[in-house]
Amino acid sequence: MNRSDFLKSLGLGVAGIVLPQNSFISVKTIKIYDNYIKGLSHYHFHNLKYELNKGNEVQLKREPENIYDSFAIQVNYSEYRLGYISAFENIVLANMMDYGVHLKAYISQKDLSRKHSEWLAVEVYAGLVIPSQKLIDTVLLKQRASDVHDIYRKGFKF
Repeated sequence: MNRSDFLKSLGLGVAGIVLPQNSFISVKTIKIYDNYIKGLSHYHFHNLKYELNKGNEVQLKREPENIYDSFAIQVNYSEYRLGYISAFENIVLANMMDYGVHLKAYISQKDLSRKHSEWLAVEVYAGLVIPSQKLIDTVLLKQRASDVHDIYRKGFKF
């Protein structure tokens, strides 16, 4: 099984996390990034600065064709570009997005009294698929992982 098939078997597809209905796995949302958006003065932030608030959801858009940074990730609000995730911090997020991991992003700070490079920050969350203790106790302790039938795609039955 290749990496893509494995991720899909866990429910990690292009559309995000879709878990089968069973009590053996769950998803925990974890914060994986929080920092200032770069390039605010070059895009549409000035038009939106009074509309944006802490907690607003923003969209992340991969830009692999960017000539300056092949790991570029735009931060957008509606159809407007606000800026980018910092170039020295975007590699892991870009790879996650390229493999179909669904990320959610929100404004974590808005403070126009700070210097312009610190006006707006974004936090990014991902879903972490976690096996339940029930799965570990009932299946994985009794058999090798390779010997367990595929409960993720077929559903779990004893």
